[in-house]
Amino acid sequence: MKWLNKILGKEEIPSTVAFDGIDTWLEMASKSLFRGLSANAEQLYEEIRDIRERLKQNISELQDAEPDDTMPAHVAKIGLSNRDKMVKHLYSLTEKISIPIQTDYKTVLSFYGITNSDIEFASGKSSKNVYYVRSLFPEEVKEVVADLNQLRTLLNQLITPMKGKESQIMNLERVPGIVEDIKELKSRIEKEKENVCEQEEESSALERRIETEGKRLGMIEEAEEWVRFKELETELSSLEEELNTLESDVSNLFSPINKALNLLKKQDETGRHTFTPEERSAISSILSSPVRALGEDINEFLLAIRNIIEGDPAILKDRKRDRTLAWIDHLLNSELSSMKEKRELLQSRIEEVKGKLSVLTVLKDRKATEQLIVSAKAQLTRLQEGIHRSKRHIVSLEEERTEKERILLEALEGIAGKEIDVEFKLIRLL
Repeated sequence: MKWLNKILGKEEIPSTVAFDGIDTWLEMASKSLFRGLSANAEQLYEEIRDIRERLKQNISELQDAEPDDTMPAHVAKIGLSNRDKMVKHLYSLTEKISIPIQTDYKTVLSFYGITNSDIEFASGKSSKNVYYVRSLFPEEVKEVVADLNQLRTLLNQLITPMKGKESQIMNLERVPGIVEDIKELKSRIEKEKENVCEQEEESSALERRIETEGKRLGMIEEAEEWVRFKELETELSSLEEELNTLESDVSNLFSPINKALNLLKKQDETGRHTFTPEERSAISSILSSPVRALGEDINEFLLAIRNIIEGDPAILKDRKRDRTLAWIDHLLNSELSSMKEKRELLQSRIEEVKGKLSVLTVLKDRKATEQLIVSAKAQLTRLQEGIHRSKRHIVSLEEERTEKERILLEALEGIAGKEIDVEFKLIRLL
């Protein structure tokens, strides 16, 4: 049967098509579906061209016709006015009828749709005038109407080969758009895959960098300079802790006389008692910071305060006065000078250790290396998240492409009326 179909020009629509060959397949399918359309269209184009020319001639005759002398003047006036309008619409129609050269189904359908719409528009406009015009020129109007009806008949004959194939035509129109969608999805998938490859290469580079910097960090921590740094850091921590303990002890040592000193300060401020600048300084220094006062002449401060309390029995109540004086004596007999010396020694040693630490660059190197590792790990995390997102997007796009391929198959099978095998592998290997 295949050789017979070739002889008769009725070769069947191919059952297999490569994705990149769908345009050619569509041409073959349309030729198979609309056999005889081209010859039919060529013949009818000529007939339509002849009718268009005849219509122009009949419109001209209508325009030049003269009304019967027996026709009442007012009827003639109305009829002539409407004739001018009718002629105008019909001439416009003849100018719009542009007969194409191509005879494929798309061109034929387009020509049919546009021309039919133009005829109906002109007829609709003329229908308002034809009643009055026909009363003046019945024969001329009859010829024009006959021409319009003949045009409609020819247009209907033009699309006769396509009647009953509306579904196939719809699918023929859909397929190019579906093909473009699949190509666009393929392009997006390829770009996303390229993006994943770039991100994975960058991730590998970051992982190598993290590994290299990690080894460098290990070498830093094993170096003699780092060992020395940790020893000094430990010593500094111990010295600072000892200094804090000493200063806390000093503060605690002076705390029993704080209430009495605050009372003295308040009495001086309210004017109940007036102290000398030296006495005020002694009270203020100890209240503000016994530790700092320790660095000054603390014994003189204590003696000045003792003299204030002893010099005026009314300045403090008996019990508070006795306890305060007793504690001041205790402080004077304490080894405050040794505490002062110890504090100064600790401060000096702390500064010395800090000086030694400041000249060591190992901490700076270690921090810089750690920062590089932290930064690289953060960047690696962002990249890995981006890779996961891109891979999920690729899956989504591939699912969308698969659905589009299914729709394409349905459309092709709707055109051919049988199962069609589309070779999509070709596009996936591009």
